[in-house]
Amino acid sequence: MPGMDTSRAVFILVLVGLTMVVAIALNSSGPQAVPRGGSGSGTLTGNVTIGPLCPVEPCTVPHDRLVAAYAARPITISTSGGAAISSVIADPDTGYTVSLKPGTYIVDIPHQGIGGSRELPATVTIRGGETVRLNISVDTGIR
Repeated sequence: MPGMDTSRAVFILVLVGLTMVVAIALNSSGPQAVPRGGSGSGTLTGNVTIGPLCPVEPCTVPHDRLVAAYAARPITISTSGGAAISSVIADPDTGYTVSLKPGTYIVDIPHQGIGGSRELPATVTIRGGETVRLNISVDTGIR
């Protein structure tokens, strides 16, 4: 049945075309994260402190446990409409940095158990070529 093969080929071409149109439409709507150095991007950066990590002082925590405390609290960047754009894990020594297209974003961390951050959620506005600093202090609630 030669007609069946042609119909199938046309169907596949139409399906591929529709998939490409949808992908382009989804990628061109609203502010989204862009690679560093991207045209017109801005930067969100800051330091993060998490503590206390021990119930008594002095507190000596191995570096791997400190890194795990930061990894357990990824920083999520969302549009003002609530769509997650990016997630970044802060480094205990250098903080975090993310390049974003100009727009307004909500910055937050997971809310878990006791403790939290008085700074979050925070609304930030990113402009092309500019850097916005948002330092975050997380109280673990450990006493």
